[in-house]
Amino acid sequence: MKATTAPRYRWWHGALFLGGITAVGALTAGRRKSRERDKFYESEKLPVWAPPAVTFPIIWPLNNLALTWGGLRLLNAPRNLPHRRELLALQAVLWVDFVTYGIAYFGLRSPVLSAVWTLTDTAASVASLVLARRTGDDKLPNAYLPITAWTCFASTIAAYDALRNPDHFLGTSALLTEPPVPALEKVTPAS
Repeated sequence: MKATTAPRYRWWHGALFLGGITAVGALTAGRRKSRERDKFYESEKLPVWAPPAVTFPIIWPLNNLALTWGGLRLLNAPRNLPHRRELLALQAVLWVDFVTYGIAYFGLRSPVLSAVWTLTDTAASVASLVLARRTGDDKLPNAYLPITAWTCFASTIAAYDALRNPDHFLGTSALLTEPPVPALEKVTPAS
């Protein structure tokens, strides 16, 4: 009979990490009040498929929970698990991106930096999903499905936002002064 050993990193390690990283993310995004951030986002020229601001506090905890579960699974996996190091490095990219996004978009009011951060998230999550499928761990790819689906979707919104709105940080005007297809742009309330 094969003896099993308890995992080195337990659920409470993940809970502590998730609580800490969420606090750091809130602090970095917190220079502006939540309502101010929502108002800024809602005032941007966005595509009709852009979700309302109230969606983000629901989506991101789910993404982060799945990502934390995947991180614990990787940390507890044998060191010779294929692509383990690369996946841990990609986790670091995703977490740094998460905690600095609020500064880039809301703090600096930069739709261009928002698009760069979102596309970075997309590339890192897609790469993670592909590598996770190659590890031989059938459950590990599930950790990357939520964030991959979300960031692929969010990238279209971020790109549209960057093209249709001025960037206060970079001091640039909107690259597209008119919507490519008027029916695809949300109507924003007059200020």
